[in-house]
Amino acid sequence: MSNLQQIARSLSWKRRIPGLKAWNRLFYRREHPSLERDAFGIHFLHPVGVAPVLEHQADLLDELASLGFSFTGIIPGETPVQTIAERLMSRESGIIAGIELRAEGDDEELARRKIIRTYSLLYDFADCFIVDINKESGLSSLDDLSDWVGVLDELLSLRLCYERYKPILVRFSPSHAGEDLDRILDFCLLSGIDGVIAPGIRMVKQAADYTKGRLPIIGSGAITTTEAAVALLESGACLIEVAQGLEKNTCSTAKRLLEAIDNPFQSL
Repeated sequence: MSNLQQIARSLSWKRRIPGLKAWNRLFYRREHPSLERDAFGIHFLHPVGVAPVLEHQADLLDELASLGFSFTGIIPGETPVQTIAERLMSRESGIIAGIELRAEGDDEELARRKIIRTYSLLYDFADCFIVDINKESGLSSLDDLSDWVGVLDELLSLRLCYERYKPILVRFSPSHAGEDLDRILDFCLLSGIDGVIAPGIRMVKQAADYTKGRLPIIGSGAITTTEAAVALLESGACLIEVAQGLEKNTCSTAKRLLEAIDNPFQSL
């Protein structure tokens, strides 16, 4: 079981304890003007977020915020879109929450239609959208990039129909390396994609070097040491997304990472 799953499982029953969220905020949250970040039109209290949760864990957004994370996402599944919208509207903490869009199943056309439908119905409720073109998570194949270009172009066009501007990000995987990654970054720069999520220091650095700061980058991965968090930011990421956190005292992961980011030369 991953650290994130342990957090979610623990919070699922602890959330009923009166005053727990307030206690967690007091103990685990760390905020300071020096930690604030602005990326793709959104203001973040600090650069540490947590990987997207499954749709049935979407009611834990405020709990994740109370543990010190500034952003996360929701992976829609079989839960009705209306239920996810209600959970997004009920947020009290101000945590930034995006919707992760993935092409799942065996029918490519059905998968595309589901992405567009989810995007359209949740546009007014989410803070941003992440299109996951990870080869291992769905139907994505870089040899068939034109399929994803069509989906992304449609999302970008639909965005013009809404009053509020919501950022669209692209998440890629370690298998998107070298020239393949350059092709993705070229498309993002030319099309109006607002940012990318890159796994690991090597890919963050490649994306940062190639785009020369023109595209905000979220560094993602199993951040098991405070040094890894600092290194992701130093490699060119403006935010970091924890997929698995520090092994000891998982609930204080965000606080410990922020202490290291704020004092990079202090050993924790």
